Amino acid sequence: MECPNCGNERALDFCAHCGQNDRDYLRSLPSLVRDIVREVFEVDSRTFRTLRLLVLQPGELSAEFSRNRRANYSSPIRLYLFFSLLFFFVLSVTSKPEPTVEQDPVVRFDEERAESVDFTALREALSPQQLGKVDEILSRDSNRGTKASAYGLAFWADRRQDALTEIERFYISQGIDWLHAPRLAAERLENNLPITMFFMLPVFALLLALFYRKKRRFYVEHFVFSVHVHVAVFAVFTLLALVPEAMIGGILDLILLLALAVYNVLALFRYYGDGVFLTVVKWGFLTAGYAILLIPGILLTVFVTLSAL
Repeated sequence: MECPNCGNERALDFCAHCGQNDRDYLRSLPSLVRDIVREVFEVDSRTFRTLRLLVLQPGELSAEFSRNRRANYSSPIRLYLFFSLLFFFVLSVTSKPEPTVEQDPVVRFDEERAESVDFTALREALSPQQLGKVDEILSRDSNRGTKASAYGLAFWADRRQDALTEIERFYISQGIDWLHAPRLAAERLENNLPITMFFMLPVFALLLALFYRKKRRFYVEHFVFSVHVHVAVFAVFTLLALVPEAMIGGILDLILLLALAVYNVLALFRYYGDGVFLTVVKWGFLTAGYAILLIPGILLTVFVTLSAL
């Protein structure tokens, strides 16, 4: 068969001259989407070999990539996509809606006390569009918890001795957006979080490159290790989402989290080759640094989510 790219004879799935495969993307969309989904989620011998190495020998899968032994294993990005999509799917299925006021005895709404709250300071801090949202929140009878939260914001703003700062006005505005459409905000935030986590992959790789700069590894090696670590994290948190909350008093959750910590230390130890004590210390600083950088990423995601409401 003739290769459409270079015109030479192609005997196998790939052209021996230019390397182009035999895939034909000029076909109907359903057929194309079906093949893409099958390629991402296809389970073959490489998948089992990859998962076995990933689970039983932390860090070895990344080491195989650095040795340029890639043909026997699933690609890192394919692995990441599968486990991240699996986690967020399980999270969306297992997450429970917030309890209503009638279900949650902690939430109380005192009608008489609420009437004494002055909304002047809160209204001065909001735009006309936000004021409309406040009026709509206060007019609702079905969700007293949301109304109580709005009164709480007004009470806090009223008790402020000084004028509200721009930052405080911003956070109040974001809070009103959330209270106005809490279910929609939660759904959109859940949809945006996978994007945030994907962009955290190169951030963690940069931290690895900083802590292990003396190892003289290429950035792509740190990135692949970052992918494999995130895959392990998604796998564990998928199990956590599936475990009933009351199961063994939360002991199983603790065991899984401790196992994840041990896994990450062993992966760093195997891949980078430092001593045990130094590896543990670096793991602690890496975890703290990643958590610090993750916070603004999540806050930015919340901001983008609320801005679209």
